[in-house]
Amino acid sequence: MWSASGGLISSRLASTFVQIRVLGPVTVIGTDGRVVAVGSKRRRELLGRLVAAGGRVVSLEALIDDLWEDPPAGAVGAVRTFVSELRAALGSDVIETVGRGYVLRAADVDVWRFEKSPSSVSWGEPYADLDPSPWVLQERARLLELRARALLDQGRGASLVCELSSFAAAHPWREKAQVLLAHALYQDGRQVEALDVLREARGRLVDRFGLDAVPDLDRAEDDILRHAVARGGSYARLRSASVVAGEAALTGGLALAQAQRFAAVAEAERLGDPLLTARVLTAYDVPSNWTVPDDAARAGALVEAARRTLRLLPADAPVALRARLLAVIALEHRGTRDLWAAEAACEAERLARELGDPAVLVVALNARFMQSFQQPGRSAERARIAAELIEVSARHDLPAYETLGHLVGMQAWSALGDFTAAARHAAAVEQLAEIHETPLVHVFTAGFRLMRAPDEAGYRALDLSCMPGVEAGFLPLALLSLGLPPDLTLDWGPYRPWAEALVMADRDVPTPRADHYYEVLWWITARIAEQRGDEVLAAAAREALEPASGEIIGGTTAMISFGRL
Repeated sequence: MWSASGGLISSRLASTFVQIRVLGPVTVIGTDGRVVAVGSKRRRELLGRLVAAGGRVVSLEALIDDLWEDPPAGAVGAVRTFVSELRAALGSDVIETVGRGYVLRAADVDVWRFEKSPSSVSWGEPYADLDPSPWVLQERARLLELRARALLDQGRGASLVCELSSFAAAHPWREKAQVLLAHALYQDGRQVEALDVLREARGRLVDRFGLDAVPDLDRAEDDILRHAVARGGSYARLRSASVVAGEAALTGGLALAQAQRFAAVAEAERLGDPLLTARVLTAYDVPSNWTVPDDAARAGALVEAARRTLRLLPADAPVALRARLLAVIALEHRGTRDLWAAEAACEAERLARELGDPAVLVVALNARFMQSFQQPGRSAERARIAAELIEVSARHDLPAYETLGHLVGMQAWSALGDFTAAARHAAAVEQLAEIHETPLVHVFTAGFRLMRAPDEAGYRALDLSCMPGVEAGFLPLALLSLGLPPDLTLDWGPYRPWAEALVMADRDVPTPRADHYYEVLWWITARIAEQRGDEVLAAAAREALEPASGEIIGGTTAMISFGRL
């Protein structure tokens, strides 16, 4: 027989009960409880590769490819020799020949038991004594993910954060690694960091591989947001759910975040505590820049919940909470001419100024901006709101509202025709977006560049799918601004009646809503009136547009232009 250092090894085992350990160094334990030397690292690697196959046949060719990066001329003979020597050490029936391959049969293998019950087997670095060849790295990653999943299922994710952080950093393209880290952070109470991990991973994968979606990451984000609501009805949990949803909205998960906010508010209101409901309603602190809600039904329900809560608040409720609730009403009830919504914005601003609280003031100014669309031609007022938002936010480190201020400034100065000022805001907001990782900003600035250099292909390529309220009807209106005929096959959203009236003389023309497209829709109305020779309709259009005289039609969007009025 050969020595352990050179060749054949004395066989003294009852092979049926050989124990093979790979959670740690590759080790064999005989029936007498002693460690059996199996020879060189190459033999241990071959044994480990058969273990990794999980009882499946591994072809001779696969073994050669996995054992050598550049196989030697005698690789086939070497593998067969290794197998023969392992059989001599472990017993003849442990490794079986099947065709031109081999399979591990009669053995007690720790990792096989681990796969069946991860919590029942002690853990060590898998294949710890083997070189990091591709198959070894793949197995280590797979087993770590299996163990992590088991611990997460037991609610023990907090203990994994450090380990999974290193693992995820080492495997930036491995979706499961990012998902596991996110769930571990969530179980450690670090919901915002968990959502950041998923957002950053999605960005890497989309940028590198040109993916439209990353389902595993999307499902993980959905799970985390849903669990944040479902874990209970306490003040801390429900308010936390709303905060987390707000953070998700700021970093790109807008539609899902709004759904989770709505669920948290509904659960808070069900508990019958107006103070709790008010705090959950106002914890979703996300600036709003567009006058068309992404989900009109949910926005309406939030407004009604806020109005009910405001009526039920005790007299000694914090003034800041009352001001924030009023701002919620004004922000969510946008795009209308209901005076009570504008009054809510004004009262929120008055209370905020009395308090001297900058965090409340910027929310109230946001509400004022949203309600400023109740009348046309108020771009100069919006420019002043933008300047105050920027100044207060920069002084008090409120980057989300500083970002909003620059977006509002970009829109206001575009409407006023001062594109130099608008471009300064665009540059500033893009810098903020890079620092604070707010990807939706770039959609608006890309639109601004298209407005300055209109291009049909550019408008068609502009991706607004993550912002339903902005996307609704945008493309056909943008193409119309280029002088193209109205295309009724496109999705006009709420603006279809104007498109139909442009091409069908028997269609009624509605009164435009108080939103970003107010002047655009009256401009289209004037064109319809001219086509029909309708002097009454033409007079109504002139009267509606007169306050915006001198402004750029469509400039309030900072994305399309029908020329100066």
